[in-house]
Amino acid sequence: MSTYVKVIVGLCAWLLIGVIVVPPIVSGCSSRKARRNAPQVEEGILKSDDLVAVKSSDGKVSIKNEKTGKTTIKDISLEWTSSSPNDSLSVFCSDNKRGYFNAYTGEIAIPAQYRRAWVFSEGLAAVQKNGMIGFIDRKGNTVIDFKYPYHGNPLSEFVFKNGMCIVADPLGKCGIIDKKGDWIIQPQYDHISTFDEYAIVSKAGVRMQVKYDGNVINSFVLDDVTALSYEEKERFENREGEIEYITKTVKTGLFRYRVGGRCGLMDADCHRLTEPLYSSITAVDKNMYRALLLDHYSEVILNAKGEVMR
Repeated sequence: MSTYVKVIVGLCAWLLIGVIVVPPIVSGCSSRKARRNAPQVEEGILKSDDLVAVKSSDGKVSIKNEKTGKTTIKDISLEWTSSSPNDSLSVFCSDNKRGYFNAYTGEIAIPAQYRRAWVFSEGLAAVQKNGMIGFIDRKGNTVIDFKYPYHGNPLSEFVFKNGMCIVADPLGKCGIIDKKGDWIIQPQYDHISTFDEYAIVSKAGVRMQVKYDGNVINSFVLDDVTALSYEEKERFENREGEIEYITKTVKTGLFRYRVGGRCGLMDADCHRLTEPLYSSITAVDKNMYRALLLDHYSEVILNAKGEVMR
């Protein structure tokens, strides 16, 4: 066989090998590239390197275990209220119902059946069913009955902290329950903020410091107190005999106090001249004060006794 013929045969053999071998390699690379380019959901929802969550074009999410090749959950949406760092259960949504899945295994732990659901904290999670909120354990068992309305304190507060949770009664008044559902602080307040040793509660615009046995520590707690003053121009004659004016700040002797975003007028002896009925109060002079109403538009004029001038 001539050298020319050998070269032609060799080239044909290599072309045949390329047709057989290269497409699978290219296909494999394309598959890996497609997977890399698939829209991934926000990190932190899954807590195992074996799991991947991919969002489809219609916004639905599927979770797959790459190690086993099993798709554990299909066509859900994820609630971006992440679970606590030490908790394995996260909220998901399917057909407008909420449930929980295990962020380590990708398996559904509690089927979607609730209108709303909050993250687990201290072994319990708040869920809403038939319009009312109750608390379940990690197996989906009801621990505290569904008897709390979806209103009252800020809605993010349906989470247990230090064995306590803020909820509201059917009238919308806020209180604090323990993990058995018993009232620690009776529901009689408009708003509650909890701290380690006490709570700050508000009722009818007045804030109080209350212990968790219900006893009042301080019956009137303020957010802020500001001395009220105004400016006036003072006329004087300089060395050249010219008349000039300087701006002087004059103290009124009264104070603006703030409670829960509302303002009132107070004297130097800490006597409240008005209830906290205004969004702001400014001094015009020692006997006249502009008080902006809660609509942030209308005003009234108060005198130095806190009386509305007519």
